[in-house]
Order: sequence, then structure tokens, then C-alpha cells
Amino acid sequence: MAQELTYKNIAVAGCGAAGAMAALLLVKNPDNKVTAFDLNEPFSTLLPTGGGRCNITYDEDDIKEFVKNYPRGEKFLLSVFSKFDSVKTRCLFDDLGIKTYVQEDKRIFPISNSALKTVEKLRKHLNVSNFIHRKEKVLAVEKNSNKFIIKTDKNSYCFDNVIIASGGRGNGFELAKSLGHNVINPGPSLCALDIKESYLYNLAGVCLKGVEASIIINKRKKTCYGDILFTHKSISGPCIFKISALSAFEDFDTNNPLEFILKVTTYNRDEIEIDIKNNLKKTLKNVFSKYAPESFITEIMKANKIQPDKQTAQMNKKEKEILINSLLNLRLHAAGRIKNSEIVTAGGVDLNEINPKTMESKIVSGLYFIGEILNIDGFTGGFNLQNCWSGAYICSINII
Repeated sequence: MAQELTYKNIAVAGCGAAGAMAALLLVKNPDNKVTAFDLNEPFSTLLPTGGGRCNITYDEDDIKEFVKNYPRGEKFLLSVFSKFDSVKTRCLFDDLGIKTYVQEDKRIFPISNSALKTVEKLRKHLNVSNFIHRKEKVLAVEKNSNKFIIKTDKNSYCFDNVIIASGGRGNGFELAKSLGHNVINPGPSLCALDIKESYLYNLAGVCLKGVEASIIINKRKKTCYGDILFTHKSISGPCIFKISALSAFEDFDTNNPLEFILKVTTYNRDEIEIDIKNNLKKTLKNVFSKYAPESFITEIMKANKIQPDKQTAQMNKKEKEILINSLLNLRLHAAGRIKNSEIVTAGGVDLNEINPKTMESKIVSGLYFIGEILNIDGFTGGFNLQNCWSGAYICSINII
């Protein structure tokens, strides 16, 4: 009598970077049958990443340094990345036919520089008979004896294992709570900030390169670096995204703004003072435009009623202090976050309830959580995607 073939029936709720990668790795085993539930096509969340170029990860092989880029999840990820780090990620993508390169700022991109081409290649690996994509919304997940029942807006299904990878939006948090998990209330991270300093509103489109920003969170000083982009009544860019991540759970508004201090030049006070003395016949605008864009310097001068075209020798002590402080200690005040501008969500499923060696729930056996649904979020630069790839890999090798 022929032996009956048995399959491990696995459901993936969410088909973004984490969920789709887990499915891709699982279907390599023909004994796995994987059903992914998502209204969107697999890997669609990759399309806008890296400005449409797909910033896959970051080039840092020291795990302790790597995890410093996660405001939440650092300790948990030490264990996760010890099993699957950015080096292994590049090898994985190479095996999948996607070669990568390291940019000067250590961000890693596909050689194609195209998120669309990357997604197309990844999707080809899901074009197999043991993968099913159902465009259905998961309404409930229940554990019944050794099986899981998934109820969608169209039907009910039975599975051996369930991976929840529905990200920081949608109803994933509610599904987690219904299965007994604690969820840290989500908050916006990596978002643009409204600023109160109206004299900077005319700078829309102007970029400050290599800014150092300092902020006090819970009585501790935090420092971050990166570019800043001025937009209409707000500021954006990598440095601001880091500030927003660090302050994701801080309450601030117009009456109680969030203060942060910017150092917009790599020069120090002594170097600027010497430069001023050596250029007494030049205009203030010409001298100080060495340290920041001329339009930025001009707005600072306008706001403080300093004549930009007068000679440096005519500058008084108060004016000098104002201009130097605008370069070395520019105080800005965030009056709020730009609604719906967040790139990722802070908060999520409590990491104390997840085994970092397997990504399996400590509460419900056979249930796994990966990606942004966890209380993990990183800065820009490929860190959030690395969390997705690592979780997907660890999860896939532990579902046996």
C-alpha cells in the first residue's frame, strides 16, 4: 500500500518583506505547503524603500554596533542577528539571483538600483505549486487542539503553523491580543516633524548635510547624525527621522514642544572665529555661507535683523554670537508629528513573549511573529528590513 503524502500546512498572515521572505524560504522544502493572506501582492512593501532603490540592509559585521541602530529591540536582536546578520543577508540575496553593492554611507542596495526589479525577482521564487496567495483579510486566528483555524472575510482554513507578519498597521495587533499576547501600544516612528520656528518656513527644499542633533529623552542626552531636509513648516530627512524614533513615545505639541539642538557644521568655534578674523573685508553672507547653505544663513540673518551684505568687520559681538550659535547650537522646537508620515511603527508584540532563537510565541506553540509587528524598530538605512530578513530566516528553519 502506498504511503500517504503528508504536508506541513503553514499560514502566513501578511505578505510584506518579512512574511513573503518567510514564505519564499519555506516553499523551498516541497513538504511545506504555504498559504499567504494579504490583499496586496507579495513584497509590495519593498517598492518605496530606499527611494525606490530598495535599501536591503547595512554594511556592519559587528553585531553589537549594528543593534545600536534600533531604539527598541536592541537586546532581543543581539540573539537574532547572531544567527542571521547582514553578511548572511547578502549571501541569501546573491543565492536568490540579486547581487548587491555597498554605498559610501554603508547602505546596501541591489546592483540594479531598482526596488521593482528586486521585487520581480523575489516573486519568481514564489511561483511554485506549494505556495498559495489568498487576497483575503484575516479576521481571526484560533488555536484548536494542535491546529490553527484562520477565519477570513471569505472563508475558514485549518493550518499546522501560523506566522503573523502583518506589520505595524492593520489588525495584526488585535490578532496577537486575541491569542493572549501583550502589545506595547504603537506609536509613529521615522516621521517628519512640525517646527515652531516660522523664520525657517521659507527654506522648503533646502538640505543641511551631516548635521549632529542632540535631544534629551528621559533625562538622558541622545545624539544622532545625518542630513536634514526643510519642507513646508516642517523638517524631514535621516537625522530628523532618528529624532522622531528616539522620541516616538514622547508627548509634545505647540504648548509643550520637543526641543532639540542642531550642529549644522563640522567646524568648531575656534575655527570659525579664526575664519572671521581672516575675512574682515568680506560680507557676512559670504563668510558664513562656507558653513551652511546661503539660503539658510540668509534666513537666520533676516530673523535676527542682521544685514547680510555688510562687512564682517562691522559685525558686533551680539550678531557674531547669534550667527555662530545658529551653526553650533541651533535650538529648534517640534510642535508635532506630520500625520501619516511615519515610515515604521514603534511598539508592537512584547518581545518578552517571543523566543529570539526561533521567533515562536512563548504563549502559543506553533505560532510565530516576525517583522514590524514586534516591538522592534530601527533607524533608516536598511535596519528595519534587516529585522524582517533575519526573523523570516530564523522562523523558516525552525518550523519543522
